[in-house]
Amino acid sequence: MPVPAERSADDPRLPLHARLRDDLARRIAAGEWPAEAALPAEAALARHYGVAVNTARRALDQLAREGLLERRQGRGTFVRRAALQGSLLRFFRLAGREDGGEIVPEARILGRARCRLPADAAVALGLPTGHPGLNLRRLRLWQGEALLFEDIHLPLPAFAPLATIPETGFGALLYPLYETRCGRLVTRAEDEITFAGANAETAAALGLPRAAPIVEIRRIAFGADGAPIEARLSRGPAARFRYRASAT
Repeated sequence: MPVPAERSADDPRLPLHARLRDDLARRIAAGEWPAEAALPAEAALARHYGVAVNTARRALDQLAREGLLERRQGRGTFVRRAALQGSLLRFFRLAGREDGGEIVPEARILGRARCRLPADAAVALGLPTGHPGLNLRRLRLWQGEALLFEDIHLPLPAFAPLATIPETGFGALLYPLYETRCGRLVTRAEDEITFAGANAETAAALGLPRAAPIVEIRRIAFGADGAPIEARLSRGPAARFRYRASAT
């Protein structure tokens, strides 16, 4: 049965393809189609929503331009898993693997607790200060050396499953865990880099002298619906920092 156009999004002032885009993004964010899953064909979506095939195509094309979907020639349209895992490591000099494989550091959970979101994390997540949250403190190591000390805030109740799973269940990467345990797919992230001196906690975690120069990377990760779902502060030794950019 076709879905009336008015139900495809909340704002009837938007063009029909934009409303369809919003509704598809909402369904992806809700986990109806997980990462790497194929969406129905354009014709099937058009029938479901009661719109023209060209309208469905425009909605899918927009989601593909935004990086949420991937068009695969001759195969269809798939939910795209963002290539974000380990991306913070690009800011640090690491010895590469001899086989040329991907570098995935060891991760160690140092602590986790239910909390009230502090002001900076709440602002990043678009929530009021004091909103219920989950705080993770994590150390990432490469070849036995501490590389990143991370302070992560996640909103509750969306990430409540992470409050009770065994620490051994976290693994090296968090974003796949967000998807499998909490139904939250990270599609993009924004990073802001600053420099500071290590406080006592950071210095102890990274094995640095107090006030040693460190890099601070503030990350906001966004879900499939465009809403922020993670606020992360990662700190690493400035002596290993690198930044590379190209311009034309």
